[in-house]
Amino acid sequence: MVCSVSLASVPESWSLVPVRGKQPYQKRWVDQEYDHPEILAELEKGKATGVGLKLGNGLLAIDIDGDSAADLLKEFAGEKGLQDFVATTSWTSGRPGRRQCLFWVEEKDWPRVRNLPISTGVTGDDGKEEKLEFRWQGWQSVLPPSIHPLTGQPYRWINDPAQHPPVLAPEWLISLCENWNTEYVSKDNPDLVRFSARLYAHFGRSLSVWYLARRFDNSRQKHGGKNKGSGVGSFTLLAASRILGRSTGHIRKMLRAAKVSGLIRNYKQCKGWITVWYSSLEKAITLAELEELGPVAAINIDQLSNIHFVATEVEAQALQRASIHRQRQEEIEQIKAEGGNPQLNPSRIVKPIDLHTCDYPARVLGKGERFIYCTSEFRFYGGSQKAIASLRGISPATASRHLSNKYRLKPTPVRGYRQDATPIVKKQLLQQLPQLQDMPPKLCAEDGLFWIKDNYWKPHCNVYLLEYRLISARRRRRAIQATSTDNVCLLKISAERGDLDNKGFLSSFDLKAEEYPSPISNRRQNFMFQPEQGNAKMIMPQQ
Repeated sequence: MVCSVSLASVPESWSLVPVRGKQPYQKRWVDQEYDHPEILAELEKGKATGVGLKLGNGLLAIDIDGDSAADLLKEFAGEKGLQDFVATTSWTSGRPGRRQCLFWVEEKDWPRVRNLPISTGVTGDDGKEEKLEFRWQGWQSVLPPSIHPLTGQPYRWINDPAQHPPVLAPEWLISLCENWNTEYVSKDNPDLVRFSARLYAHFGRSLSVWYLARRFDNSRQKHGGKNKGSGVGSFTLLAASRILGRSTGHIRKMLRAAKVSGLIRNYKQCKGWITVWYSSLEKAITLAELEELGPVAAINIDQLSNIHFVATEVEAQALQRASIHRQRQEEIEQIKAEGGNPQLNPSRIVKPIDLHTCDYPARVLGKGERFIYCTSEFRFYGGSQKAIASLRGISPATASRHLSNKYRLKPTPVRGYRQDATPIVKKQLLQQLPQLQDMPPKLCAEDGLFWIKDNYWKPHCNVYLLEYRLISARRRRRAIQATSTDNVCLLKISAERGDLDNKGFLSSFDLKAEEYPSPISNRRQNFMFQPEQGNAKMIMPQQ
């Protein structure tokens, strides 16, 4: 039993949870709040054997599970050293080489941090693989003086939080958590792939193995980690299972589905290695019958395990960015109409990062856990969940679940999927309507208005703190070479390669031939290319 005096070292601001062994025993413990008297009551009744610290919301724990994990951390730190680990709050279970260190993460860096176990490949004395683990949102760490279930001894402080509070997490540590991947091609190469949210709506999870094949293209081994697009990728079945968070049998099902859909042309498996002949991006767009590719984001391959969340987040961020752009255009037009210079007038639009991290941005009256209270002059932006769902091709209820931490951070009951999902930072904007204070409550309720803090408020869209790097994807234009001469595009087709006589090649561009009494050269023929109602028009050059 843990005495009450032992909890005096734990700061009152820390969010705690009673544990039995190493795990919380109460349902929905992530959403519940416990104060110190409640924790002590559970300990005195014998229901709990210890207390755990709920992580996230600024607190990041680094679990160094064995000497191999300590050596790996020292290698990652390099010349920067581990001075921060010596100075910050830390504790140990008493087992050799085991300890946890606690850091403080600034709110602007929260989207960069995630739950991440990094295996060392070394088996410990308990028969389990030793790991270096980043513990964040939705996880908890057992604190002293809880009783360790294996040793029967209490955890003890190395650095007491009263004397050594958590220090700010160094940039190299946050960058490591953000960019770490399961398989590195080269030491300094972050594991990024170009992800299209619209393709996922058509191909589903089979798209994951296509991205793995593109990421581990064989050309990277010969060009210093740079992808030259050879069309052939290789990876191990075990690596794919770990990256995607699925069983090896499920990976084989994805490969078969991708082959049936046309994403990959063929694949072979030999001694645990899988070689995939994958299709091009242009063919994937054609198979999906997409008129527009939509937003494309550079994501880490470890995020492919929750690819359905990523697709919704990318659409939400792109829609939010487009809304901000439209608001800025309207602002510029308004300034011009008033006779002002837009370049000399700073924008009145508050960016998402400022809304979430600044205490009191301009035209913001206050902030709560769920809402941001804004004045009537605030320029509102964002995309509704209904619009996000429409772009994703899913129902609004599904989009709402994808963007809800209560759903994202709760692993599935049987297979434990979603356990590596990162929390999403969002708040809803409310517009103050002081002129409606004397309006009938029933009438305002029918219009969806809120009565909070002696005022009516109009709800607007959620503002998401998403930091995906939206990029452009280059689409191939097949064998066409276009040049510009006097604002006229010339289509050059070589007769020597048989392109001129290939009717299928010409028909694929929907060309209309105009008959002119001009001779055709046996070697090469140039055609003038002009738009006409969406089709290409082929005109023989004048002699």
